[in-house]
Parts: sequence; structure tokens; C-alpha cells
Amino acid sequence: MMRRATIPFLVPFLFPVGVIAGYMNGQLWAFRTVTWLFLIGPFLDVILGEDFHNYAEERHRGWTYILWLWLPAQAAILWCGLQVVTHASQSERWQLFFGIAVNIGMAGGMFGVTVAHELLHRGSRVERSLAEILMTLLHYPHFCLEHVYGHHRNVATPADPSTARLGESLYAFLVRTLFGSLRSAWHTEATRLSRSGRSICGAGNRMVRYAVGLVFFYAGIGLLFGWLGAAFFALQGAVALTILETINYVGHYGLTRREISPGCYEPVSSDHAWNSSFRFTNWVLFNVARHSDHHCEAGRSCLALRHVRSAPQLPAGYFAMFVLALFPPLWRRIMDPLAAEQLHSGAYHDWQVSQ
Repeated sequence: MMRRATIPFLVPFLFPVGVIAGYMNGQLWAFRTVTWLFLIGPFLDVILGEDFHNYAEERHRGWTYILWLWLPAQAAILWCGLQVVTHASQSERWQLFFGIAVNIGMAGGMFGVTVAHELLHRGSRVERSLAEILMTLLHYPHFCLEHVYGHHRNVATPADPSTARLGESLYAFLVRTLFGSLRSAWHTEATRLSRSGRSICGAGNRMVRYAVGLVFFYAGIGLLFGWLGAAFFALQGAVALTILETINYVGHYGLTRREISPGCYEPVSSDHAWNSSFRFTNWVLFNVARHSDHHCEAGRSCLALRHVRSAPQLPAGYFAMFVLALFPPLWRRIMDPLAAEQLHSGAYHDWQVSQ
């Protein structure tokens, strides 16, 4: 039986339930409810405040099964969106196309990615497979490879494309990380295969498998819903991966590890990710904002992630920080002084400051 403290983390599941019910009853406004989170989220974080309580590590089988449900939930809302758009009248089609695709993509980027993130850190092959399928729906399956074997090893160093440099805008970061993470994931997989004497271009390459899976989804959607359905699938995926990388931007901006010797850095600690314990943000994003503790203990359940008082603290919850990141001058005015305080040395390495 799940403890009562777990119940608020069920909030994200209200979205797919609402969308499916709205679709069945012709209430298409239900698709737009994710947008409202960005409008009310910052206020709810202020009203509900922060939660500094740390819960003991407990694995509830019921909670695990609930997380598994997000994959069919994500597929269901995608299916509903495709049905609405491809059967809409000419006068409504494009308005619905953009509005619904953006909202489904936002839901995938906020909820789906955080569920996949939780599952891929678990030891079960079933859960890792679910994470890979979910991330394929969101057009970012290589995240399952790069996040575990690249990001966690290289975080806060120049080798990590998911660590935003001090002074780097969100827009410059998105361009760099989207290509950099793909390149890094390929390099990681190619190195693994080469060391075992296996072909880089064979079926054993997970990057190849991910690409085939994505092509399979496009082919299926194209056959069922035509080119409009494929375009809808592409747009929602683009929005989802943008949200994902915005989370990375907010979670690691300007934080660096001290270089002990050329190419060798100090161990990862809670100093190398921003922490935020605002209640509403963490209920909706499955505690991902307690990111400092996650980088200290990657296998810890999201429900048990700890508030680390000594870690760098964001001045607001993730929803407010997302909006702030859209305005680079304002972002830098608030975040650069906070990030500078966390640096271990007054001297910047070239990679630490975006030119």
C-alpha cells in the first residue's frame, strides 16, 4: 500500500485521464490544460511553498506499476490527438494541429520524460525497455544511453553537452546540446562495441535500434493517419525534447567541477546540480527538481530524493525558471551571480563561460 505522501505525485496522471475523457465527450479544451500549468505553476509553488522533508527509501510495487502506466497513457493521448486533427474540418484543422501537438509534446517533455528517467535508472530490463519505448515516442531514445553513460559521468565538465555554460543562453544551449548529445551517445555506443570486437553498424548497436524504432513509429502513423499525422507526431516530439533539454539547462546552468589534473575532474557531488524543493513543481515533475541528490545517488527512487541544504538552490520552482530562461538577459541577471558563488575558483576555464 502506498503511503499518503505519494498521493500528490499522481497529479500528472490527471492530464491523460482528462484528455481521454475530453476526447470521448468532444471537450477539446482538455488538451490545453498543460499550458495552464505554466501559468499557474509559479503561483502554486509560492502558495504551497517548499518541502524540506526527506522520506526513507521504500520501493512500492504499486507505485512501480503506476509508473509503467505512463507509456500507454502517453500513447493514448497521442492517439486521441491524431484522431482529432486528422478528422477535423479544413477550417479548424491547423489551429487544432498546432494547439494539440504542442500540449501533448509539453506533457511528454514534463511528465513522460521524468517517468522514463526514473525507469531507465532502475535495474529491471523491463523498466529500461519501457523507458526506451517511451522516449522513442518523444523522439529522443538516445537519451536512455547518453543520460546514464554520458551525462552522469561527465556532468559539469566540458565533455557533457547537457551542462549549460555560464553566460550561455537557452537558445544557444539547445542547438549545442541537441547535436552534442546525439554525437556523444553514438561515441559511447561505438566505443562499447569496438571494445568487444563487434560491428558498430550491426544490430547490436542501440543507436541503430533506436533509429529503426523511430522509423517504425513514423511508418505506422503515416499509414494510419497520412502525412498530416506524421507531421503531428514530429511536432509533438520536437516540443517534448525541447522541454527535456530546458530541464537540463535549468538543472545544471553554470555549475562546474574543478579540474584536478588535465582531463581529470573532482568527483561528482551535490554541488554540481541545482536543487529546488518547491512542492508543486516536484509533485508534477516526480521530484526531478531535487536534482542534486539524484547526481549523488542515481539509483535512489524519485520519491525518496532528498533536499540537500548545502547544494546550490534555485530561487524558484522549475515552472518559473522555465519562463525566466526564455529571456536570457533577465535569466543572466538572476542566475549568473548565484552560479558564480558556486565556482570553486575565481579563475574561469575557457569552457565555463560562453563567448
